[in-house]
Amino acid sequence: MTTSTQSVPGGGKPQARRTSRFNRWDSPWLNPKFLIGLAMVLFIMLLGPIGRIFWDETLSYPASSPLNLPPPWAPGYDAESARPVVQQIETLRTRATATPVAAPADAASAEEAPAARTTPARSITGGNPFAAQTPAADQPAVGATPTRRSVTGGNPFAAATATAAPDSAGAVATPAASGQQPARQAVGAAAYARFGVPSWDHPLGTESSGRDMLAVLLVGAPRSLRIGLIAASIGMLIGVVLGFTAGYMGGWVDAIIRTLSDAIIVIPVLAVLIVIGAYVRVLQVENMALLLAAFLWPGPTRLIRAQVLSMRERGYVQMARISGASSFSIMFGEMMPNMLPYIAASFTGNVSAAILAATSLEVLGLGPTRIPTLGMTIYYAIQSAAVLRGMWWWWGIPIAALVVVFSGLFLITVGLDEIANPRLRGRKVTA
Repeated sequence: MTTSTQSVPGGGKPQARRTSRFNRWDSPWLNPKFLIGLAMVLFIMLLGPIGRIFWDETLSYPASSPLNLPPPWAPGYDAESARPVVQQIETLRTRATATPVAAPADAASAEEAPAARTTPARSITGGNPFAAQTPAADQPAVGATPTRRSVTGGNPFAAATATAAPDSAGAVATPAASGQQPARQAVGAAAYARFGVPSWDHPLGTESSGRDMLAVLLVGAPRSLRIGLIAASIGMLIGVVLGFTAGYMGGWVDAIIRTLSDAIIVIPVLAVLIVIGAYVRVLQVENMALLLAAFLWPGPTRLIRAQVLSMRERGYVQMARISGASSFSIMFGEMMPNMLPYIAASFTGNVSAAILAATSLEVLGLGPTRIPTLGMTIYYAIQSAAVLRGMWWWWGIPIAALVVVFSGLFLITVGLDEIANPRLRGRKVTA
């Protein structure tokens, strides 16, 4: 650690400030928050170009991988995945079958009580509720009252309740008293049997369409960030031009631009994008970025206009006017370099807003259907009831990638604010 002092105009007492060895040059751009956020965003951007070197991106196509494979590192699957496949199938088949109901304990009533029978496996759909019932061996053929069935077929996953015959003493042997195993073991076996055998060939698992989640992440994450970058770049370019023009020129030009930006900024953007996306049949990444850019320019326009109004009265701008410089040269040659940190912070905020709007449209099913993105992956997971089926890797991995993107952009914005404002960097003086 090194220390540096800052001179204070007016005779104030300078205060020593510690600087790290990493920032020994005392450069404001070596901001830890800015660098960490930039590294996170660059990591997402480089997933596609670098990921295709180590992983096959064609696995992101449907039917390119086995269906419904959980990650091999997920808890609860390591013990089963270490066993041979044939042994796993036989074990799951044995555990999924129903357990037999024990006969009554009284041996004297063995002739009166029926023999132990095995409850048949239930259908996934609940079976046909209107099918005629076949009387069991222990039910009398005449005078027997059939068991009432539900019109909807009943709950196919409910454990079957076995009815035991009364013994000679008149007591009924319950399944718990007869040593029946809990039904949750069969339910757990059936829950595991819904998925395939985990494999390290698919380290992040697969989904119901046969897509490898790692390939979907490598393809979808950079494209979602690409939508935000394109939309924010176009919106920021329009905002910079209109903001500088309105703030520097003033008069009727300022009135027209200010009125347009104030009118568009109050429009509910998401509702308008939903209506537009519903009528656009083929929606690509570039088309979605252009739709988002049409609503992203009013914010930067108002911000830059306010800054230009305060900067056009400063001394160096007046000297440039006296020296005969053109308005274009004064706006973009003299004033714009001093506003680069503010413009960069506004740009990162627009990227976050564009990604959030694009993800919202995609989750509603209005995104590019042929191109895997993070939002469309979450949409397919919702459509396939991945939450109810326990396939957390289908929707959890895209959400984790979005968290990384938004966190990185937030850190970049905070770092740029500290770069533009020395007071936020801790440069405080004592009088």
